Amino acid sequence: MAPAPNPGLTWILCVGKIITTFSTYAVTTRPTDDVLRAALVTLTNNGFAIVNRDEKSADLTGPGLNNTRQNPLLGASRIHIELQGQKLCLDAELGGVDSMRRFLMRFPFILGLGLGLFLGVGGGIAFGRQFGVGFGVPWAQGWTWLLVAIGGAMLPVTPWLFLSPMMSNLVRTRTQNALATLVQNSIQMQKPR
Repeated sequence: MAPAPNPGLTWILCVGKIITTFSTYAVTTRPTDDVLRAALVTLTNNGFAIVNRDEKSADLTGPGLNNTRQNPLLGASRIHIELQGQKLCLDAELGGVDSMRRFLMRFPFILGLGLGLFLGVGGGIAFGRQFGVGFGVPWAQGWTWLLVAIGGAMLPVTPWLFLSPMMSNLVRTRTQNALATLVQNSIQMQKPR
């Protein structure tokens, strides 16, 4: 029986972006090509493309993570999997996780700001004509109306200040667990002698 994997999480700076990486391994009693093949079959069935392969290692690139309901393995953008002695080692760049995190952090804010500007300008012109005050409403004209409209549109976004980081961590944890499970399952899939 192999000991529990030793996961490692690091961040590397790549072309101005921080990329999260994850490493794990599992010990096998009989390192064979079947171990590597089991991992490759699972990854290629999930849309990963083999970039480089030899008898003991393989490099793969993934299709990316587009939503939180997809297979968590897709959170890895690049995977290097290798048999090193008695260990099956996996190193992954979690580019899909990072892009989902950026989306979850930015989209609610941009949506609230865009909706606020649209309602502020459109509502300011419409209400200004109706009330005869030029732009806005009688109690909030000009820039004051615009700030009120943007503030009102941003109120529904405030829960996302707390939900976005929680969902980002959930996506990262699911991807890390899926990668660790892949390595463990790959060593268990080898044919018994």
